[in-house]
Amino acid sequence: MKNLAYTEKSQFINPRLSEHSHVMEQKIYKIGENIYSAVGYALNYPTMIVGDDGIILVDASETIGSMEEIMKEFRKITDLPVKAFILTHNHGDHWGGMTACVSQQESDNGSVLVVGHEELVKNVAQSSSELLDIRMGRAVWMYGNLLPKGEHGAVNLGLGPVLDKGITRFVTPNTIVNSNETFSLTVSGVEMEIFFVESEAADEIAVYFKKEKVLHVAEVLQGESFPNIYTVRGQTRDAKKWYKAVETLRTYHPDSIVGCHIRPLEGKEACEKLLSDYGDAIQYAHDQTVRLLNQGNTIEAIMDEIGTLPPHLFQADRMGEFYGTFRQAVRAIYDNYLGWFNGEPTALNPISATEASKRYIKLMGGRENVLMAAQQSLEDKEYEWASELASHLVRIDFNDITARQVKATACRMMGYASENATWRNWYLTCAIELEGAFEEIVKHMGTNGGFPPFSESFLDVSTYNMLEAMKVKLNGPKTFGTNMAVKCNIEGECFVLQIRKGVLQVHGPHEIYTEKLDCECTVSHVMFAKLMAKDVTPCDANQSGDLQVSDEKILSEFFNCFDAFTPFVDMPFCFQ
Repeated sequence: MKNLAYTEKSQFINPRLSEHSHVMEQKIYKIGENIYSAVGYALNYPTMIVGDDGIILVDASETIGSMEEIMKEFRKITDLPVKAFILTHNHGDHWGGMTACVSQQESDNGSVLVVGHEELVKNVAQSSSELLDIRMGRAVWMYGNLLPKGEHGAVNLGLGPVLDKGITRFVTPNTIVNSNETFSLTVSGVEMEIFFVESEAADEIAVYFKKEKVLHVAEVLQGESFPNIYTVRGQTRDAKKWYKAVETLRTYHPDSIVGCHIRPLEGKEACEKLLSDYGDAIQYAHDQTVRLLNQGNTIEAIMDEIGTLPPHLFQADRMGEFYGTFRQAVRAIYDNYLGWFNGEPTALNPISATEASKRYIKLMGGRENVLMAAQQSLEDKEYEWASELASHLVRIDFNDITARQVKATACRMMGYASENATWRNWYLTCAIELEGAFEEIVKHMGTNGGFPPFSESFLDVSTYNMLEAMKVKLNGPKTFGTNMAVKCNIEGECFVLQIRKGVLQVHGPHEIYTEKLDCECTVSHVMFAKLMAKDVTPCDANQSGDLQVSDEKILSEFFNCFDAFTPFVDMPFCFQ
């Protein structure tokens, strides 16, 4: 069988992580008489249910290209038309390839039932706009997109073999699931109960197929791994809501389980054990963290005392720390309840990390002493300490090549030892940046690492949400003294964008704006996205006929008040 993950054993790969790759072999699994799961073709594993006169799909993969490949395999089983598409939650790897199986027109005219949670569209808009560059930047590191595949690079992604790159498109649902009720639905003779299970996402829905007694757990079971209560991409989940969601799943007592990132599991007893273990692991992390923080312990003290999961849960079947880790969960739970302040008074208004590093180096006798200590720690295989010591030197002088190499070596060794795929990828990506390899990689892969330009993401959101995202791009200090209003006619909708002394206010089509206008323009949604992302200038768009504007100079001044999107290569995650 084909496997997009790296499966060879190596001294440079944690044996458990290497073995985990084997659960990702490409295969269409059949569950019962009419349910199929496409495992290993991309990061997400879509499910197809064959009904009397049509099919139901649960989730797409992350890109149109990868979903087209999956649909080719599904079409070897049946050529029945798509009758319904159920989207489990807002993350891009679940909807990116939607248009390979359903179009916006089919959703709009109701010929295909497209089902999603009531908060889905809002959450897609936020992740695809306001937090676009930082989430993409950190995801590139977390998913190892810059790393070669193999023993010195990416092995798998914990949840699946690879994250596919390519074009994505979102289709707005026509059928809404509310948080406070179970939604019963029959499509093509297939009876379903769809219900809200806030967990890995705040808009997560699961599906129970009643006749088949098959439960689609969405991402409540987050792959065959301990879950990411916190993800290094930058998101914390509510652990208590998560284990409560697992309790809800358990009430269905399924004969079989399918999910977004797991191989199907059959057998009532096996399903009950997995659901019980999964919920108990999350609850243990939650309850014991809260127990210890209630005693006044800092997060550092809690980490020292809490240890690991109980023996019957620690690295149980389908529970290894390949994607999330117990230690990440404990920190996230503490932070979710108490925030960043750990009780130490110096944390309230600390000096900058760079200034602190300068003082530490001076106290330790200067650069040579610190470098010598870091090199000795490297020889002693104390890689975390070697990396921390070298960080002080790199932080105050990124051109200190020797210190960078020490830290890079330490990061590589920590990556090679890590069971967790995302930790491995982050360690190794940090190493290649320290080694100065980014420039060559960018030359080979392109500025955005092979991903589509930022403007593409705004094609999946409404005009209003696209304009709302502009608020966080306004350079506040640069516009303290600016008062400017631009009227934008975007595909039949009229908006006024008003910069008012450091903030941007978006006045929608139904608001009456009576203040002075400095400029007026008419432009398509696509072209405005390109102007916003600085793919083109107002001058370029005006000359090409894609923009009509009353005063090109003023419109240029307006867009110059906003920052460009930040490519991942310009994000110094480790060195500030």
